[in-house]
Amino acid sequence: MIKISLISLTILFSCFVQTFGNPADKTGKWYYGGNAGISKNNDYLRISFEPLIGYNISSKFSSGVKAHYSYIKYDNDASDLSYNNYGGSVFARYSPIPNGYLHSEFAYENYDKYVYNSGTQKYENSRVWVPFFLVGAGYKQPIGSNASLYAEVLVDVIRDKNSPFKKWEPIFNVGATVGF
Repeated sequence: MIKISLISLTILFSCFVQTFGNPADKTGKWYYGGNAGISKNNDYLRISFEPLIGYNISSKFSSGVKAHYSYIKYDNDASDLSYNNYGGSVFARYSPIPNGYLHSEFAYENYDKYVYNSGTQKYENSRVWVPFFLVGAGYKQPIGSNASLYAEVLVDVIRDKNSPFKKWEPIFNVGATVGF
């Protein structure tokens, strides 16, 4: 029987909080926020959080740090596996046009890795550190004085053998931003 997903829910609630101010002004230099996401599809569940803090160096350039955490659970007849992945990153953004930006980010993630042992007929867990160097571009559309929608496309140029991303597989992030 072909499994067809009746429930395919992806919520990308994003508080990628930005307050881009005048660089000469002391307000609006720092921005805080992050991303939160949940995906559910049959026997797969993923919950993730990504808080960040950034600093506007100028009206066109910003930089910051992020923390990453994701919980993944596969619950099927063959096995029940859960993953707790975590790490951090540093990022930089350059805005050559008013609503567009170029993005670069170095991330280092610690992943649960399961390998099937045919002798014990069980999955064995180990942990592995995986580096990423993400580059891409994004666009933000203001929807009010203190909020905007954004979309970005990134690719990992390192392509580590333990990466969960296939070669040159794009990473799409879409969300809303709210300034404080």
